[in-house]
Amino acid sequence: MTTFKYLFVTVALCALLACGVDDGGPLVFLGDTVSVGDGRAWTEVTINEDGSPASVAVVFTGDALENLPAGAAPAHEFLLPMPPGADVAPYDHATLDWNHHGHGPTGVYDLPHFDVHFYFMTPGQRDAITPFDSVAFNAPLPAEQLPPLYIETPGGVPRMGAHIIDATSPEIAGTGPFTHTFIYGKYDGRLNFLEPMVTESFLRSRPDVEAAVRQPEGYGQAGYFPSRYAIRYAAADDTYRVELLGLSRFAD
Repeated sequence: MTTFKYLFVTVALCALLACGVDDGGPLVFLGDTVSVGDGRAWTEVTINEDGSPASVAVVFTGDALENLPAGAAPAHEFLLPMPPGADVAPYDHATLDWNHHGHGPTGVYDLPHFDVHFYFMTPGQRDAITPFDSVAFNAPLPAEQLPPLYIETPGGVPRMGAHIIDATSPEIAGTGPFTHTFIYGKYDGRLNFLEPMVTESFLRSRPDVEAAVRQPEGYGQAGYFPSRYAIRYAAADDTYRVELLGLSRFAD
């Protein structure tokens, strides 16, 4: 699919991309599409009339759930570039990571699922994260960057970082099974990604859910960060959206 750098071209083009015309509606910018399973995936950035970002999302078609790669860990990564012409700090790119057998901990996240990463670093910087970076994986966040009731877990994942999990999620609190959750990521004592996770079975239920994201006092970097995330299926165009919403600007 062609990437549209600017959507101020014609009313017809804006209608095609579900963006507003120049009468005050939002504008939607699309990233390049990537093949996933039998379908496609891409990023979307929605910009308000005042120029502030309304949402950052990963979108994929329903047939992307079919004929996905099989096999054990590591996850199969689909790299999704952000749309040119719609830069939103601190997001550099996203990935849709398919875990056919899930991953650890056993009995918690060992279900088929997608990890949807919104990275604050470049792919090249991620490539420099190796299995031997135990010091950087375990470097603690400054207290003001740790969201309430989140837990820093030991160790980390190459080309990714370490995970900070929500202690109130049902699968962690022991109140229910894993369906979807929101995770923060860190590397070398610094937040470096946001990660909604969602099971294949939950996606196949065609959900329409929105949940609050507990934010830290600060992020150690300037940018727009979500107070909510959503996982939605749209029958009209047979697409799923995993979306960061309620974006507020934080300073350094």
